[in-house]
Amino acid sequence: MAHLYKKVKKGRDYYYIRETQRVYGKPTTINQVYLGTADKAHALLEQPESAGFSAKEFGSLFVLNELDQSLNLAGMIDEILPPKKRTRGPSLGELIFYAAMNRAIAPTSKRQLASWYETTDIQRLRPLRLESLSSQNFWNHYDRIGEGDLEKMVTAFFRKVQSLLPSRDEPLLLEAVNLTSSPRSPNPAGDLLPPLPSPQLGLILITGQATGVPRYFQIYPGGLPGNFLNGSVDSLLARAAQMGITSQDLTFIFNQEIDDQTLSRIDGRGGFHFIAPSPSLTEEAARVPLKDFRPLPGSAREGEDPVLYFETRVPLGAGQRRLIITFDPQYFQKSYQDLRKKVQKVHRELGGLAERAGEAGFSATVQAHLAQLCQRLNLSPSLFQLTLSRQGEYPTLTWQLDHQQVQEALGRLGKKVLVTDREDWAAPEIYRSYTERLVLRTLSPNGLRGEGALEARQPFHLPMTPLYHWTDSKLRVHFFVCVVALTYLALLGQRLKVGGLEISPKEAMEEMRALRSAIHITQPDGKLRRSLGRVSDSQLAILKALGYQVQDGKVLPL
Repeated sequence: MAHLYKKVKKGRDYYYIRETQRVYGKPTTINQVYLGTADKAHALLEQPESAGFSAKEFGSLFVLNELDQSLNLAGMIDEILPPKKRTRGPSLGELIFYAAMNRAIAPTSKRQLASWYETTDIQRLRPLRLESLSSQNFWNHYDRIGEGDLEKMVTAFFRKVQSLLPSRDEPLLLEAVNLTSSPRSPNPAGDLLPPLPSPQLGLILITGQATGVPRYFQIYPGGLPGNFLNGSVDSLLARAAQMGITSQDLTFIFNQEIDDQTLSRIDGRGGFHFIAPSPSLTEEAARVPLKDFRPLPGSAREGEDPVLYFETRVPLGAGQRRLIITFDPQYFQKSYQDLRKKVQKVHRELGGLAERAGEAGFSATVQAHLAQLCQRLNLSPSLFQLTLSRQGEYPTLTWQLDHQQVQEALGRLGKKVLVTDREDWAAPEIYRSYTERLVLRTLSPNGLRGEGALEARQPFHLPMTPLYHWTDSKLRVHFFVCVVALTYLALLGQRLKVGGLEISPKEAMEEMRALRSAIHITQPDGKLRRSLGRVSDSQLAILKALGYQVQDGKVLPL
């Protein structure tokens, strides 16, 4: 509820708009907008066609809160670990939901969480005191979660998710990756001790191939076991089967080239398949002319050129495998601009070093500096030709691009090389299964050094890194929060598809983030009320697909 509020300071009157809300049963001021003196306040309130006061993000939070109505994440968690009797503020389940909601919309650190929520209209949906979203409060609650408790939460959550999905035996995708925490702060003992190591955890995630919805996941402290294709996968599938998640068709999505041992294990298991990048074949892919490529069905977006693809077969392991090379024009342009900026930076650095050309040992110094700079920029030093010569008595450093190396690099830009044993899937299905993965942020080869920028067509915008956690228990909870957020986004994609909207969850969330509420003066009573601003056709279509409409500045069921 919004109203005008007057404060007297040094004998002068100043006016504010205050919003109050019952939080945990007590009337609480949740927002305050400064207007100024009486004259300024009157002028502001009388403005025609006002956009309103204190606009806040609303649409994205409404969508996720609506999806949670059928899941009730907080209630599910609080049933496993009930709040303590004297607990004030949000419960453990509510804190995890707030963290997951932020992760699905605009991921921030726990330290910035309260500030981010202050810019949103969370108080209309799930009122709380923002100071309760401190990082310390999160850690205090997270400390209650034992490994057994977390497993119960994971099982309860995915059982509920499974009950919401169509009952069919769809093929499953399995992603496996090792993730490492961000570097810690310096060792408290200073330089006397080596830096504290950053912990590594392995993550295996199972998703439905048709729905894209996560079905189950498992964390492995210390990283993925070397033989995870044997015991670990079987154990994971057995746990998933207990929740009714069964499939005789499992495809492994790898983020690096598949080795012979892994390939033989997959070939030896009935129903196991794979899709993997093939960096070793990138040079061969670069030589395939674009005139031999054809449009990939279903990849074109409005106003964009379609992805192109070329398919052939290569010997790998015990037989011939499908090799699919794709070329993304949009990703090519982005990678090309990145390459130009990096090359210009190298030129500037070398220009600064040229003044030291007369120093002893300069040749080795400049070569080492170039190698370090290229490693930092993810470039190959072979792109640059350095020449140390003399002009009279003065040594000089000159450099130029190796045009042959540059042409080879450009031939790899925008291309992705995939190898698979899936003979029953069309090329678009293989491409989609690989590029729409949830966890693996495989970097597309940019032909510079190693791998380049993130996949441009990733439909989810939710990163699992950087990881600012350094204990196994906190990392486990962090991954649970991330997978929960991914699940909400995937379920949103399913709801939109059923509603007839061909739009990715990422695009839908970006559109709904622009739907904001603000304090307006209602007519004819002249009262202050918070209501929605302008609603676009796209936002109305998304709300309609979810079963809602907008009337008189409010979101109502159809």
